[in-house]
Amino acid sequence: MTDRLSLPHHDPSIRHVSDPDPAPGETVEIRVQVPDGWRSTAVHLRTVIDGEAHYEPPRHQDRRTGDAVFELACTQPVQHYRFHLRGPHGGHWLNGLGVVEWDPDDHADFKLVPGHRTPLWVPERVWYQIFPDRFATTGRHRHKTEWARWAEWDDPVERRPPDNMCQLYGGDLDGIIDHLDHVTALGIGGIYLTPFFPARSNHRYDARTFDTVDLLLGGNDALIRLREACDRAELKLIGDLTLNHTGDQHEWFVAAQADPASAEADFYYFTDHPHGYVSWLDVPSLPKLDHRNAELARRLYDGPESVVARWLGDPYRLDGWRIDVANMTGRQGRIDLNQEVARMTRATVEATGRDPWLVAEHFFDAAADAPGDGWHGVMNYAGISRPIASWLGKTGTLHGMSAGPGQDPRAGAAMARSLDTVRAAMPWAVLLGSMGLLNSHDTARWRTMSRSDDLALVGFGMMLTLPGAPCFLYGDEIGLRAAHSEESRAPMPWGRPWNQRFLEWYRTLIAVRNTNPALQRGGFRWVHIDDDQLVWLRETLDQRILVRAARAAGPAVILEPDLLGAESGQPLVGDQTLEGAPLILPGDGPAFEAWELA
Repeated sequence: MTDRLSLPHHDPSIRHVSDPDPAPGETVEIRVQVPDGWRSTAVHLRTVIDGEAHYEPPRHQDRRTGDAVFELACTQPVQHYRFHLRGPHGGHWLNGLGVVEWDPDDHADFKLVPGHRTPLWVPERVWYQIFPDRFATTGRHRHKTEWARWAEWDDPVERRPPDNMCQLYGGDLDGIIDHLDHVTALGIGGIYLTPFFPARSNHRYDARTFDTVDLLLGGNDALIRLREACDRAELKLIGDLTLNHTGDQHEWFVAAQADPASAEADFYYFTDHPHGYVSWLDVPSLPKLDHRNAELARRLYDGPESVVARWLGDPYRLDGWRIDVANMTGRQGRIDLNQEVARMTRATVEATGRDPWLVAEHFFDAAADAPGDGWHGVMNYAGISRPIASWLGKTGTLHGMSAGPGQDPRAGAAMARSLDTVRAAMPWAVLLGSMGLLNSHDTARWRTMSRSDDLALVGFGMMLTLPGAPCFLYGDEIGLRAAHSEESRAPMPWGRPWNQRFLEWYRTLIAVRNTNPALQRGGFRWVHIDDDQLVWLRETLDQRILVRAARAAGPAVILEPDLLGAESGQPLVGDQTLEGAPLILPGDGPAFEAWELA
């Protein structure tokens, strides 16, 4: 359906906004692509200034491109804008959902966040999630501990509590160092490391302290060694921190239970001291933190002496934090301090001067929780993993930790609408600062969720070419399967046969993304949508890449060069060159292909 290219288009990327990360008060130039069939249309910029709507005509129309060109003064904390179109086609609006024929509310407006940008390096890298106990072991840190049940590397993973929490395989930080060659050979640019603090579980989200690295992982010195090894390999390294709760053996909670008059007693929600308290999802080992307490904030995330700041500085120099259950942090009944926690944490990481990344776990609609001045971005389950799983995954796949009916199958248009809805609700900077992912240690493996191996590979291609910072779990690249989150945490099978098809595909696509700026920071535009095929563009000022994902064979997609603005396409993924008039995309499937346009 080439008529998608016949419609006016805008997105808040560098192709259409002179500075997508403006300073407060900066005036930026913004452009609307106006195709030939809409040239007689009157286009107005609609903004909201101090709560009041304002309309402005274009400053001029670019004679070469036909773009309507506007100036926008970024005076608001979040600068909303959209465009009104009136002409031969009737009255329309252009917002983050595209050209619409109804009068929309402001939620899908384009959004800039003056003074609050995502670190530029975040979407330029492909990220690799490591669960430390299960990636690699040196065997040097299997210390005796009262709670652990030691397993051998090839033993099956326990699924039922309490064994699932107590089972330890002995993975350690030095083991990661020993296998960084595998990580760098994939083309990975950054490692996301799940918690390294001492705890009483293999996942370590029940921290006993935030002051040291678990000796079972090698202790503080091992983290320094890993940091230095990542520097040599030019890898970024982010940690995982829970601001929502601690473990019930945490030194703060122990002090709080021991003395109701202690400072720490006000860090938690006690209902009947010392044994009655609020916990995460009623799990007693995870008492919930009360963020109304200023001393808690000072110790944990507010200021240079906080836990957040300490691990970002020397000698550990983490490059950022993933914040566990960020959607629940600061919330308890009628108390909602979520945004205050996010903003204070953001101020602390920015004060380090090292440009760290702050990304929040969020399984649901994160738009209200990530307006752009708190978390840089979120784990984008709602905007990447769930829509892709709905198109390529098995019916009823449980995707995430929450109980529910499972994933419903969708056709291409419905899946694309899901992607559009989440993308339109977020500022562009937040979208680029969000993790694009198909699965994690909290879900089934993507290969198992997919209806076939072919579709699993298509899904990975989609994740790497949609806006955001793509991240996948260790072992996905060798085709590991798992139907449950516990099974997803199985040890990396070093020394055993791997799925070479998956490994080569991952290396190939990561290399393509690493070498093409349009896939890292480019804008996004749909070109074609049908039940089984999706085609889109990623565009910067200097590069345009056309992407095709197909879950099944279908009719060839025919594109007019004049509408596409290109006369040929050189293959980046796949082997078919696009040339001639019209340009004809192959109709085979399942398939994933990409071309650089010229």
